[in-house]
Amino acid sequence: MNSSEKITILVDAGHGGQDPGAIGHKGLQEKKVNIAIAIQLKKLLNNDKIFHTILTRNDDSYLSLNKRRQFLRKNHVNLLISIHVNSSKKQYVSGASLWIISDGRMNREINNYIKNKNPNVFFPQTIQKIFDKNKNDLFLKKTILDLQFNNLRKIELDLSKYMFEQFKKHINLHKMQLNYASLGILSCISTPSILVETGFITNFLEEQKLNTTYYQKKIAYAIYIALKNYFSNSYQK
Repeated sequence: MNSSEKITILVDAGHGGQDPGAIGHKGLQEKKVNIAIAIQLKKLLNNDKIFHTILTRNDDSYLSLNKRRQFLRKNHVNLLISIHVNSSKKQYVSGASLWIISDGRMNREINNYIKNKNPNVFFPQTIQKIFDKNKNDLFLKKTILDLQFNNLRKIELDLSKYMFEQFKKHINLHKMQLNYASLGILSCISTPSILVETGFITNFLEEQKLNTTYYQKKIAYAIYIALKNYFSNSYQK
């Protein structure tokens, strides 16, 4: 399998630089946990011949949402995984959770693209050719984008099952249920995207675990195995 055939995963470590993200009771900063897990995940993925991995950041740097999304515009990305740590005013809350884009936010993004408010989106060649030939056919564009959104949503739902399965085996899980939100990092209309909240930094025990290389590797491994199992099964069908 050459590099052009590999599955390209964009791993986004949330926050960074002057933006620490959530902060635990003992001072652990979310941005440090996110980048540590992202780097471990990249190592695992790149040691597997079916994957090619890109990081939005590989150090303690700040990237705006627009700069993070530019990675999607400039690369043939098959999937975006955004790594974060959760927080809560209730100190007993713990465990990992998964988030995907809400229907309402995605519909707004699709409508903005049709109205040329967000034209810089990369599409597969077949779709882009149709758009280029039918620039003024807004109904056709809307129909194609709605169909593509259904396809992206199916990928996200199917992948989440594999991720929940691995989280149950390897790390603490908050609940076996997907969350939907209007998050900018997940709102690219051409790429399936999923955000992983790896635990609650506001939980005393979980803050301690998230601060260890051992637990960071466990999280990265659970995500890696889920991705490997999902794409292996998808390619076999």
